[in-house]
Amino acid sequence: MTLEKDELKVIQKYVLFFDICSSTSIIDDLIRLERQNLWLDLLINIKEYLQDERSKFGYEIYKFIGDGWILLFDKNIQGKDIFEFLKNLCSKFDDIYNKTIKGILSVNIDVVGITFGLDEGSLTEIVMNSQKEYVGRALNLAARLQGSIKDNDNAPQGKVLMANKVYADLKQGIRKTYKILKVERNLRNVSEGKKIHAKKLCLFIKP
Repeated sequence: MTLEKDELKVIQKYVLFFDICSSTSIIDDLIRLERQNLWLDLLINIKEYLQDERSKFGYEIYKFIGDGWILLFDKNIQGKDIFEFLKNLCSKFDDIYNKTIKGILSVNIDVVGITFGLDEGSLTEIVMNSQKEYVGRALNLAARLQGSIKDNDNAPQGKVLMANKVYADLKQGIRKTYKILKVERNLRNVSEGKKIHAKKLCLFIKP
């Protein structure tokens, strides 16, 4: 465990939260069908994909959060690279889901795919229960952004909600590649309840 006398390590990272849409509905139906192993297989496939790609895109697989992951990207990554990775991840998920789960389900699932929240900032590394952990505002904000991406959007899958400062750093080379929208969000326990300005990037919709 990190002690008071220990020197704290602070790092700068892009923080990405991603989540699988409609996971509860999918899992519930698979349980009714006694095919819940298919969901576990999907998660294992995604985990292996993340492990295979991390050296190429320079991220740390920080934490699994039930139906998604937290990834930490080096600050020297280019916008075109991070969004290429996110687009490829969506395509990988869609391929696995369509081949192994979609045809088994007994109900229609309208929204299927991955949503993303992205922020950047300082993270302080600590040790708790012999595990490396991080604390920092960027973690909280990325989680809130991902959680609010569905607001006023019936098809949030394949979209990234990011802080304005993140877009300012990553926009070079992507403005003509992806459709990018200006949005406002009320994020719980962020900015004293005031609306924040953010950017929503659509990975599969052209400008």
